[in-house]
Amino acid sequence: MELAPIVLFVYNRPWHTEKTLFALQSNVLANQSVLYVYCDGPKVSATTEDLKNIDSVRRIVKQNTWCKKVIVMERDNNLGLAKSVIQGVSEVIEKHDNVIVLEDDIVTSTYFLTYMNDALNMYRANQDVFGISGYSFFSSKKVNKDTYFLPIMSSWGYATWADRWRTVNFNGLECLKKVQENKIFNKLDFGNIKYYQMLVDQTKGRNDSWAVLFYISMFLQHKLFLYPKYSLLKNIGFDGSGVHYDVNLNFVKANFKIYNSKIKMDKQPVVLDQSVVKKVKNHLQASTKKSTLNKNYIKNKIASYLAPEIKTFLKRKFKIKSPNDFSFLNQIPRYKKTSISLNNQEITIPDSASFLFMYNEIFKTQIYKFETESKKPYIIDGGANIGLATIYFKILYPNSNVVAFEPDPDIFNILESNIKTYNFKDVDIVNKGLWSEETVLKFQSEGADAGLLHAFDKSDNSNLKSVAVTSLKPYLQKTVDFLKLDIEGAETNVLKNIANDLDKVRCIFVEYHSYAEQDQTLDQIINILKQSNFRLYISSPGVSSKSPFVDLKVYKGMDMQLNIYGFKKDK
Repeated sequence: MELAPIVLFVYNRPWHTEKTLFALQSNVLANQSVLYVYCDGPKVSATTEDLKNIDSVRRIVKQNTWCKKVIVMERDNNLGLAKSVIQGVSEVIEKHDNVIVLEDDIVTSTYFLTYMNDALNMYRANQDVFGISGYSFFSSKKVNKDTYFLPIMSSWGYATWADRWRTVNFNGLECLKKVQENKIFNKLDFGNIKYYQMLVDQTKGRNDSWAVLFYISMFLQHKLFLYPKYSLLKNIGFDGSGVHYDVNLNFVKANFKIYNSKIKMDKQPVVLDQSVVKKVKNHLQASTKKSTLNKNYIKNKIASYLAPEIKTFLKRKFKIKSPNDFSFLNQIPRYKKTSISLNNQEITIPDSASFLFMYNEIFKTQIYKFETESKKPYIIDGGANIGLATIYFKILYPNSNVVAFEPDPDIFNILESNIKTYNFKDVDIVNKGLWSEETVLKFQSEGADAGLLHAFDKSDNSNLKSVAVTSLKPYLQKTVDFLKLDIEGAETNVLKNIANDLDKVRCIFVEYHSYAEQDQTLDQIINILKQSNFRLYISSPGVSSKSPFVDLKVYKGMDMQLNIYGFKKDK
């Protein structure tokens, strides 16, 4: 028989991609199969690290002959997983009539391709079978038959045919309309998996799930999915690299047992075994009940309290949003004000791209994380913007006293609203910029995180606002556990003003901005910090150039952006 082509979707996870490819290469039928690899392009908010990882993934894909033939598709722009899958599978399946689909965190067993091709061939003519899954919900003790059918699909390591794929309606609004017309709202749900709510969320942009639309189309046609008795794959994406999901990888390895023998393929009647369906539902319901326990406790004790298959169904493939899953923001235009839930509190953001960049730095990378023995740390947040750093500091040290400065009146209103949402104590927000004196300066508002003081602009420019600025000196009368200065070019002026007061500062963070048309002052900042007994560490997460001699990148007037960390040396 002609073997089905394999389609693999990758993005920015080199380690996962390599593991997936090596496992695929070890399959019995790999050297007879064609592999298509779709490499998604960088997001607008991609960091330097993201770009590096994207390049690494593309090198890995090309470094080996993973199958008989490898066809690589590299996208210049980011489509996101859903759009990438829909377009990629549609392209390949029209050429080959059927397809086996993988993502970059699915490690397959030696006989995965054998089972998938056997099943595709066996049920090709039976239109009641909508697809094949390489994943099984439970251990062999739970199911007597070697294969079984369920009325739900799994988006891990799956296969389908062109005639079935063409019937999938990937328009969420149209699917929702059909569901409402047929009044089958709760009938969509399976166990505690709330498919109807997922569909509603998809239509409102809260998730970007292609899988729920696949399932709805399958459900409306009364079709079934074939599953193996033993799981022929495992997911290695539980390390926080996927959809903000943080699980101990050793636990996942221990609990996802992969079956490395052939699955016995006896053709089954395409009907539901209600005893198996009941077992799956009970299994999902029991697992979901456990997920209602304290989230932090679950995170720390995941091996005892959470079954991995239900967590992945709810959080990864079907895109039920974890508390801080903001992937939907990639679909929202820049500078469009919207609300999101951050740590279970609703806050306002003025710009999706700047929020995603700041969230990645502050909450995921944790660039401001520091240690202190103080029971009530004193923290200064210079350039607070909408309050993400202030929120992070108060979560890190709930008893801390934070003073936050933000000059832009519009952004300050959002900052004030966001901080009030959390009901934090000991947070003082100041609607002023930081400078060397108490005065009023011109300010250019960018509408997000890049507002700029125009200290020496005396023209009557209607695009500039007048904002109050202040010296930090009055705020440095006691020990400062952490001083953050992200003030868009005013950092040198401020540091000169407080140079003699930095002995009171234990940790300092300075974001240095080098503007292409202005003199660079990096040497002055470094000298001030060194004279104040700081040990320095410098990184470049923002504007940087790989080949500055021939291709100097300039973004919003900046040709370089550095993060400078100052650690107080022992005297």
